[in-house]
Amino acid sequence: MTERERLLEEFDDAYFALLMEGVANKEGEQLIALNEMLQDNPEAAVPESVDKRCLETIDRHFAREQRRIGLRKAGKVLRLAAVVMGISVLLFTSAFALSEDFRAATINLMLTITNKYTQFNINHSNGETIQTKSVGQKDHPYFQRAEIGWLPDGFEYSDGKYDQFALFENEEGAWIMIFLESGDASVNVDTENPDTIESVTINGNEGICVTKDDYIHIITVDLDNYLYIDVSASDNLTVDETKKIMENILIL
Repeated sequence: MTERERLLEEFDDAYFALLMEGVANKEGEQLIALNEMLQDNPEAAVPESVDKRCLETIDRHFAREQRRIGLRKAGKVLRLAAVVMGISVLLFTSAFALSEDFRAATINLMLTITNKYTQFNINHSNGETIQTKSVGQKDHPYFQRAEIGWLPDGFEYSDGKYDQFALFENEEGAWIMIFLESGDASVNVDTENPDTIESVTINGNEGICVTKDDYIHIITVDLDNYLYIDVSASDNLTVDETKKIMENILIL
């Protein structure tokens, strides 16, 4: 670039800046005049209902932030609880270590709680793998070992893999996913920043219920049958409906 070209470019930039300054000043004067006019006009006041909705929106935002802070604090307590639970399980299994019959029959649940997930593990005290029952051929439509006794009206089977999971949907796009998983593996449940989380006991099986974003997730552990029973549903359903689905899953 020659010196002349450089000077012309700087001149164009300076000229444009001067033009924009004039526009900005003119726009500013118009806005100031409009503001004074609105202040003098009672009919231009923000309606009370709109003002109330704005304040409610601000309150919801800060309430959400406070809930996140509370959940982070609760996470520390839950991690401590996981350590205490682990120690309790260790003491429980050690107390009966001398009893061969008891050791062979003892199965326990171990929870590992982190900031992002809760991990379920079914532990057999002597380290042996439990052989799950077999019901033979495909006598039941979705799972060998379970019957689904109730679903809300309008839900129909849409996808799945036999004896692993079944997906049900309705015409409005709501969905229900049911898993039946062997206790041989661990299962991770997303519990990072949930809307709600609670412990549940359904059909005598302990577990948790998590609501987060746009879905509900309930998982319980059937120690007698060495199984995880896992039900997820879109938020078109209620927590009570999702629990009712879980209550009506019959393990054979």
